[in-house]
Amino acid sequence: MPPDPAQLHQIEQDAITAEWEADRLAACDDAIGLLREIADLERDDDGDVIIGTDADGHNDLMSRIAAFLTAHDR
Repeated sequence: MPPDPAQLHQIEQDAITAEWEADRLAACDDAIGLLREIADLERDDDGDVIIGTDADGHNDLMSRIAAFLTAHDR
């Protein structure tokens, strides 16, 4: 007996949902990693994080945060 079309549709939807959830979990893991790096940065006397740049004005952490936000902004 061939599968019911409604069941096939539900299986397809479940696969799409599982892929989406896996992507979101991976994004959360990446975000946690970036937040841990920020938490480990040097702080000023007021406790504010100091985000420095190199001589050319670049900051690898800020570049990675911007890339992360661009990739995961939905």
